[in-house]
Amino acid sequence: MKTTRPALSTDTAAPWRWVAAAATVLFLVILGLMLSQAERLVGLGLAGQMWFLLLLVLGLLAAVVLFAVFKSQAIYKGQVLNGTLQLGGPSVLMLVVVLLGHWLVPAPAVRFDVTVLLQGEQGGREARPLRRQGQLMLDLGSDQRTEAVGEKGEVRFMALPADLRGKTVGVTLLGADAYELIEPSVTLGAEAARLTVRPRLLVLQGEVQDVRGRPLAQAQVRVAGQQVASGPDGHFALRLPADPPEAERRISVRAVGFEPWDGQAVPGGGVLSVTLHPQKVSGK
Repeated sequence: MKTTRPALSTDTAAPWRWVAAAATVLFLVILGLMLSQAERLVGLGLAGQMWFLLLLVLGLLAAVVLFAVFKSQAIYKGQVLNGTLQLGGPSVLMLVVVLLGHWLVPAPAVRFDVTVLLQGEQGGREARPLRRQGQLMLDLGSDQRTEAVGEKGEVRFMALPADLRGKTVGVTLLGADAYELIEPSVTLGAEAARLTVRPRLLVLQGEVQDVRGRPLAQAQVRVAGQQVASGPDGHFALRLPADPPEAERRISVRAVGFEPWDGQAVPGGGVLSVTLHPQKVSGK
């Protein structure tokens, strides 16, 4: 038994043309959304779903156009249960569009995890200066990930988007004001990445003067292994770690003809005022 579907009349085909028009608009909307919001869709893991939806709409559009506009038909031969179904025209085209679209597009890559290890510039106690202190933030464009620093100075970021593998992203150290990152970025290639941190350097400023308030030039200022001479206006400045050990906070000022001066350095604080008294001359 062979049956063929008669050609559609103009009145019967009109609703299908409206369906084709609606499918075209929907196709353009989904395509525009995928192009304009590609980064966000990938970050949310919805790119594959949107592509599948786009294929369905495209297949529907192709089937409706062939069926209603070009009067394409499908043919069935044989008995109801034991017959042979021969698909042609719109049904085959829709199936080809969907299957070919899935075959051409590679399967989405699996998300991955990265551990960032924060290490000091030197070994010993400073090899892991940050232990359960502060947070590390990854700048992933529209997405920002912030995780706490662990017991061994490690920071774990889970389920990162697959398209970020091998890319270099910006990093920011939060909640650890006494330290700073040497490198402002990290490459998300291997399972573990390393970043070096160092004590944050702050400026210690001061002025050296005599008891009459006159500036003293060439006064020698020593603190934390550094030494600098005051300028013509008595001003001096050094860069020191934000949180130095107690032993490195001691500051000494020496000038010819004046008594030594010792005190405590406070990096990043106000201007330190040092007044030197004339050196006492012992009697003969």
